[in-house]
Amino acid sequence: MSKKQIKRELDIKVVLLGESGVGKSCIILRFSNDIYSQVSLSTILCSHTSKPISFNNKKDIINFNIWDTAGQEKFRSISKIHYKDADVIILVFDITREKSFESIKEYWYPQVKENAPENAILALVASKCDLKDECNVDIDDARSYAEEINAMFKETSSKASFGINELFEEIGKKILSYDDFKGMIFKKNKTITDENTSDDDDDENTDKTNETKEIKLEINKIKKKQKRCC
Repeated sequence: MSKKQIKRELDIKVVLLGESGVGKSCIILRFSNDIYSQVSLSTILCSHTSKPISFNNKKDIINFNIWDTAGQEKFRSISKIHYKDADVIILVFDITREKSFESIKEYWYPQVKENAPENAILALVASKCDLKDECNVDIDDARSYAEEINAMFKETSSKASFGINELFEEIGKKILSYDDFKGMIFKKNKTITDENTSDDDDDENTDKTNETKEIKLEINKIKKKQKRCC
């Protein structure tokens, strides 16, 4: 009986939204380079970085193309451009600043509902959770709000390095659980077949002798090129 293995590679667009100073840039820096910087600089307009993560024993790869947006009010119209075609939107608030959580409810989420794709994955992220003694946001309320807007919820700390990798891993697993996630492209679909290998035989050395075919598979229409402001 033939044996097939499929390798998928997905490109997805992730946008982080929230008030200035909540730690969006620090989350990205920790995730992409495993670095924490105590120097806090506000993002001007936007910035972009990418990082791949493998899933299912490296049979699936997700390239996270992450956009960090400016939280200042004067740049909000520019930020809006970037989440109109986002696959994943991460709403970030600072647990030490109640106003940053209120702005998620009063501004950022309503804007997402109005402008982002209907099927975009949402995540609500509590940042700076190493500062529990200075917490001014009821975490249970935040968790309940995440359920209300159908968003995953994650407590994180860039400084202490917890919750961030888990956040992106959970997002990736959710994406891969969909049969067809609109807006994503299967860049590669490799099918490895060996008619002499049974399904019960998983010998790695045998797999190396299998005939390999590379098939380029396009699902729906090719995603429009991302507009960049910087």
